[in-house]
Amino acid sequence: MPRAVVLLTLLAGCALPEGRVASFRGAALAPDAGGLQPAGTELRIDFGRIKAGVVEAVTRLLGASPVSETINRECAAGPVNTVSWAGLELTFMDGDFLGWVLDDAAFATADGIRPGMTRAALEAAGVGPFEVTSLGVDFEANGIFGFLEQGTPDAPLIEMSSGLRCSVR
Repeated sequence: MPRAVVLLTLLAGCALPEGRVASFRGAALAPDAGGLQPAGTELRIDFGRIKAGVVEAVTRLLGASPVSETINRECAAGPVNTVSWAGLELTFMDGDFLGWVLDDAAFATADGIRPGMTRAALEAAGVGPFEVTSLGVDFEANGIFGFLEQGTPDAPLIEMSSGLRCSVR
């Protein structure tokens, strides 16, 4: 294997088995309360890893470059940097990966929880309890937070998150 490939693999912090191609729509990443798990491997992209390696690894796994990168200097926790791909936003502070937010059904937890699921489907999967707020319906399940539209049991899960999050909804 050429040295450059080995170096990039080490910097990225994870790699796919040789010959395996990951794709965005193929759910290359499973989010969890500790970070992200590349599909089909025991490797992890845990909270606390440095930004350069995380962005490189996620870009490689999704087969797409980030669509945006912003800095929010008004976050109560301090300035945060967010790097976004379609449907997935990663949060960094002081160069460390500290959180994720997703709103695309292409991503699912290892338990199969994904945006677009109805409250009834979430309850059937053992998710709950749910809290009704003025903005919608929230839940927390094993360190993952979710937000559903308020309304009927058919209201969909709009987004999920874990770790540091600095956004207004």
